[in-house]
Amino acid sequence: MKLQKLNITLYAIIFSLIIGIVTAGYLNLINWVIHLIWAPFLTASSSFTKFYPFLICIPFGFAIGFINKKLGDYPLTIQEVLTSFRLNGKINYHNWWKSFILGLTALAAGGSIGPEASTTVLASGMINWLGDRIRWANHFNKNIWYQKMDPHELNHSDKFSQMFKKPWQKKLAIFL
Repeated sequence: MKLQKLNITLYAIIFSLIIGIVTAGYLNLINWVIHLIWAPFLTASSSFTKFYPFLICIPFGFAIGFINKKLGDYPLTIQEVLTSFRLNGKINYHNWWKSFILGLTALAAGGSIGPEASTTVLASGMINWLGDRIRWANHFNKNIWYQKMDPHELNHSDKFSQMFKKPWQKKLAIFL
């Protein structure tokens, strides 16, 4: 049992670091794409700067509209993420790629959604996935490293707050 707890703890630490690295990488990708597209506007001659926003915004506007029609209303806002969590107790992390694509496209086009909108969906989805893996492995004594999580088993596992005997244990786990 202690080996199982140690495995889950190591898994949580390693994947928390990975989640942080992926989130930072996404923010750096956003900055790089924005710089790639909008740096010529800042360094160009004055006659070119009059038309540059139209050359960028109009095609991107059509692309965003098309992608949005195909994929749905993404990226979710921070309020939508929090509402989903409050209502369901979880976040649907299976649609992360929709927020990734539409968030990156809208920000590259000069949209003012802010990088935190799509980053919130991605980071909270990864955190929710990690929490689901931990709950599942803890409840069913599964090997968290090698076994695939069964969604039906996950529905029957304990909630996160039920995994700890004392409140300070829960606070310590969240802090770490």
